[in-house]
Amino acid sequence: MLIDKFRWYVWRLDAMSSSEIAYRLREQLKRFSFRVRKPGWSRFDVGEGALEVLPALRQSLMSDWPDNVRAHIEKAVQAVIDGRMELLGQSWPAEAVQRYEPSLWFLDPLSGTSWPGAGTYCFDVDYRHSSDKGDVKFVWELNRLQFLHPLAALAFKNHDRELYARVLKIVLAWMQANPPFQGVNWPSGIELSMRLVTIAFVVSCAPGPQDVDLETRRQLRAYVAAHAFWLSRYPSLHSSANNHRVAEGLGLLISGLLCPDLDGADHYLKEGRSILASAPLTQFHSDGTGSEQSPTYAAFTIEMILLGLQIDSEDWLRPVARDRLVSAGRYLHALLDRSADHPRIGDDDEGRVIAMPPIHEDHYVASVLAGLASALAVPSLSPSSREPHLRDLLFRSLDAGVEHPDGVFNYPHGGYTIIRQHVANRSMILTFDHGPLGFLSIAAHGHSDALALWLHLDEHPILVDAGTYLYHSGGAFREHFRSTAAHNTLELGAQSQSLTAGAFNWRHKAEAHQRSVDLGEHWSITGSHDGYKARLGVEHERTIRKTNDGFDVDDRLIGPPTKVPGNIGFLVHPSIKVTQENGVALLSLRDGESILSVTPPAKAILKIVNSDADDSRNLYSAAFGKVEKTSAILIEVPRFLNGSVKTSFSVLRKANIGSAAKAKDLIRCDQPLQD
Repeated sequence: MLIDKFRWYVWRLDAMSSSEIAYRLREQLKRFSFRVRKPGWSRFDVGEGALEVLPALRQSLMSDWPDNVRAHIEKAVQAVIDGRMELLGQSWPAEAVQRYEPSLWFLDPLSGTSWPGAGTYCFDVDYRHSSDKGDVKFVWELNRLQFLHPLAALAFKNHDRELYARVLKIVLAWMQANPPFQGVNWPSGIELSMRLVTIAFVVSCAPGPQDVDLETRRQLRAYVAAHAFWLSRYPSLHSSANNHRVAEGLGLLISGLLCPDLDGADHYLKEGRSILASAPLTQFHSDGTGSEQSPTYAAFTIEMILLGLQIDSEDWLRPVARDRLVSAGRYLHALLDRSADHPRIGDDDEGRVIAMPPIHEDHYVASVLAGLASALAVPSLSPSSREPHLRDLLFRSLDAGVEHPDGVFNYPHGGYTIIRQHVANRSMILTFDHGPLGFLSIAAHGHSDALALWLHLDEHPILVDAGTYLYHSGGAFREHFRSTAAHNTLELGAQSQSLTAGAFNWRHKAEAHQRSVDLGEHWSITGSHDGYKARLGVEHERTIRKTNDGFDVDDRLIGPPTKVPGNIGFLVHPSIKVTQENGVALLSLRDGESILSVTPPAKAILKIVNSDADDSRNLYSAAFGKVEKTSAILIEVPRFLNGSVKTSFSVLRKANIGSAAKAKDLIRCDQPLQD
């Protein structure tokens, strides 16, 4: 464990510039100066001043609630009242949830042990390298208090003072167990910010002014003051200025709006607005792709910006930032299939700004897109399907959307090409990665997936990403799920293109590039990366090109001939059955309908790793904290010589359907859709 910590610090320092190292040293001095203090909530008793209702939140909940949205909210509320708390695939004891005793807030649901609480300085909690507990994400998820969102909303809508009193009781119970800066729930700014979103809900959903007495008001003001102070004191800057920084901006904005008479409130408002206003330009490439590569992290960032716009009376979104958000929405919309599923690219920790736990949300990106379409008045951004959600009320999401048009959409800066077309009477969405590993110097949420591809046919994910599974406690699993072997690309010499350095860092990063692109009727895209050049002397180049019944994938190595063996892997969604017939992999739906065939290159060895095999290559994580086995197609190439090896993918015709829909003209992503 000590060796792991030492390595982590070495690799983390290696990713920092000299200016960041100086900043981190100053940060450590600030942390040390507070280490011996135990201020308690009394340190942040700022009296009985303002605790402002946020009118936009309140007004949005006054509107008519669609029946399906109300049903989902009521279902979430009843689950919480019954003590049925399941977050990130883990369940908490019902009795503990119903009583909200102090121990609840530190309980690790996986091991049954407790994380440090009051009495331990928050920065002394070693959550990165704890080996006797589950992922710290589990305890943090509960302590975001997001399960109060539907409770507060329903209490307001139904004028249910008893339910609202329960909400306040839970918040005060949390405060009693979690004095400022003590224990596991204080070291991460993003967690503080999400709790501030919750307190904004609680304050704004009071059925009447008499439902928050003076003493409770005073305690809630202390809650806001302590959170804002800590966010302002320890900002996520330099290589940490990703979605965490956006969350801190939202938290500071909320603090200034809720308690405008606080010392520093003007600074909180100014800083929060500045961070959120710049976020579209810092967190998204100019073509709209998310800088962190992950579609769900892109949606999370968009949702934070949207909520900031919703609750603030000041309009701080500049036209250039608005245009970037529209581009981001178009990119995410292009990824969605008919069922609102999308490729799982990079990390996904299921972070939400507006949430309805313990109900699991499967189509988060589509829900955020519907809100974005409404907020920016761009109806074409709204997807054709999504789940009902509390978020729909707050953002006044459009009732109906549209399926994205067919075409070949190239995103050269973010490094993706998305092909949407009809083949053999089926709707095909093929996504190809030829871009950067991730964002900033640590590329924290990127995966070693250069030149990977993802395939959806109709409403079915076919070739998929292995997912995320765990963060800090993942160990070997975290290594695997980020590795090249877990993605639909070439692994050379049993090595990853990029090499990890801890759970959120890299010691070697492959550089990927788009070499050529033909967006015409007979499209083809070529990308390459240098991940193996220093170690094995070669670059990997991959071309995907259209065929009459699907597409071909050509892999070649640029450099001297090598005897190093290669594995070309394709992970298959658990709903798809894979068999091998006459040297060809045949993929079928569970009802037996054949949907795709995969023909390996000549002289390659085709292997099917089924779900009953003891092989890490068939691991699949559909959600954070969950893992299962599926099937994988492995194509072993004993050695690469001159030329390329070609794998052919043929879409099999859908039965009992008329002629295939006529594909629309192919367009570039920078050509705006008509609204």
